[in-house]
Amino acid sequence: MNIPVRNRRITTPPGYGERECFLVSYQLPLCKHCFVLCHEPGDPDHPSIDFAVMSFFMAEAHELSARVTGNAHSFVVIHSGGFVRKRHNLHMHVFVIRRRWEKAWLYALLAAVHATSAVRRAVLRLAGRAPEHSFEPKPLRGSA
Repeated sequence: MNIPVRNRRITTPPGYGERECFLVSYQLPLCKHCFVLCHEPGDPDHPSIDFAVMSFFMAEAHELSARVTGNAHSFVVIHSGGFVRKRHNLHMHVFVIRRRWEKAWLYALLAAVHATSAVRRAVLRLAGRAPEHSFEPKPLRGSA
C-alpha cells in the first residue's frame, strides 16, 4: 500500500545540524502535520540509540506541536526499537493532531500500511524473493 505522501520537505532547522540530524515534514490524507526527526551520525560505530538525541527529539515534538496548534501536548510520537524498524538510524515520527478522531484515523492508516507491508513480505518470502534488509542495531555505549 502506497500512501499518498504530499508536500514532503527535508530541512535542517537550528539545533539539528550540530547533532547530525534533519527534519522531514509531510502530509498524509486527513493528517496535515507529520514529521520524521532523523539522526544520521557520520560515525559508523555510533550506537543505534543515543539518549541525548532522543531527548532533543522529544523537546522538538513539543515545539512542533506548540507551533502548529498552540498546545505543546497535542501530538503522537512513534519510535520503534532497532529490531522492528525499517531503517537502522535513530528516528522518531511525530504526528501533530488536534482531535481524537485524527488519532484514530492515524492509527487506522498506520495499521493498514504495516499490515499490507507484512503480507507483501510474507508473499515474497514464500516465493523466494524476499529482500535481505535485516540488520543488527549497534549496542548502547557501556552495555555488555
